Amino acid sequence: MTIETTVLDFKLSNTFEEYAAHMNAAEQQAMFKEMGVTTFYIGKSLEDPKRATVIFQGPKNVLYDIFTNPETKPIVEASGHIYEGTKINRWVC
Repeated sequence: MTIETTVLDFKLSNTFEEYAAHMNAAEQQAMFKEMGVTTFYIGKSLEDPKRATVIFQGPKNVLYDIFTNPETKPIVEASGHIYEGTKINRWVC
């Protein structure tokens, strides 16, 4: 199985603290675990407190498919992540 590292850069509709709390909540982490996904880093921009980045690692295409599928938009945006304009970078080794 190919492991993919996915780096997201996006705007927030809420505060970074609210977003991080949502992402670190037990139910959210349980969902990631079921998908085989690990969250390595959640950070906010020094220049723009309404911009965040997250680094995930998991099976190839799993996260990419979530963040490019319009049907998952409401789930993604429930965290405060603004779907439109998200920059997705994908890495494998």
